[in-house]
Amino acid sequence: MLDTDQLRSFLAIVDTGSFTRAAERVNKTQSAVSMHVRRLEEQLGCALFVKQGRGARLSEEGEKLIDFARRMMQIEAGAMAALSRKGLSGRVRLGIPDDYTEFFLADILTRFCQRHPLVETSVVCDASMSLAPAVRARALDLAVVTDTEGMQDVEVIREDRLVWVASKRFQHAPDAPLPLALSSTICVWRKVAEEALRNCNRATRPLLASNNYSAIAPVVRAGLAVTILPLGTVPADLRVLGPEFGLPHLPTSRMGLIRAPGHQSHEAAALADAIRATIGELKQAAAA
Repeated sequence: MLDTDQLRSFLAIVDTGSFTRAAERVNKTQSAVSMHVRRLEEQLGCALFVKQGRGARLSEEGEKLIDFARRMMQIEAGAMAALSRKGLSGRVRLGIPDDYTEFFLADILTRFCQRHPLVETSVVCDASMSLAPAVRARALDLAVVTDTEGMQDVEVIREDRLVWVASKRFQHAPDAPLPLALSSTICVWRKVAEEALRNCNRATRPLLASNNYSAIAPVVRAGLAVTILPLGTVPADLRVLGPEFGLPHLPTSRMGLIRAPGHQSHEAAALADAIRATIGELKQAAAA
C-alpha cells in the first residue's frame, strides 16, 4: 500500500521543483519530505530522483509515478468530498489573460483541483480589459487581470517590474530599428511599452502582434524579436536586455484579482485562495 502523505510530498516536489518549496506547500520540514521520498523509493524498489549537478531531477521511474500519484490524490479527495459532505462540488468560471497562462495557470489548477476534485472548473483566456466587464456582468466568477487605471475593485496580489526580454542569442545592430513581438493594441503592457519608446525616440519595427503569448514566445526564443514580461516570470532560457540596447525603463505591473459583485460562492472563494497561494509561492521562488 502506498502512503498518500508520501505521495503528496512527492507531487509537491514535482510541482514546485524544489524540496524546500515542497516542504512549505505540505507544511512539513524538508527532512520529513526527504524521508517520505526515501520511504517511497524503498517500497517501490527504485530511485525516484537522480542527482543532477547540485540538484536532482526525476528518474524514469519517477516520471511514471506522477500520473498514478495524481489519480490517487484525486480519488482520495473525491471520496472525502463525496462522503463527508464537507467538500465543494459546484462550478466556478475563471478568466485569465493569455500572457499569464504559461506562467501561472497550470499551478493554480493543479493546486485547486487536487483539493476540490468535484468542482467543475472552466477557464476563459482574454485580455484584462475584456475580462473585467465579463466579471462585472457575472459571466465569470472571478478573473486574474493586470490592474490598470480605471479598473475597479481589483485586489492586487503581485507586483513585478516590466522588462525587455530576448533570446540569449539575440543580436542586433545598434543603429537598426529594434524588432518587437508584442500583444494586441488593447494590451496594457503594449501600451506602456509604446509610450516609453515614443518618449525616448527609440527606433523600432513591429515584427509580430498577437493576443497569444504562445505565438510570441517561439519568435522571441528564435532570436528574431524582443518582447516585454514581468521580471519574475522571465524564463531561464531568455535574458533581460540592459541599457546598452537603448531601451527605456518600464513601470511596475500589478497583477490583481477581481470577483463578481454580490454573494461569492464557496467554490469561487476557494479558487481565489488557490490563486493567491500559488502566485505568492511562485513569487517567492522567483525571488530566491
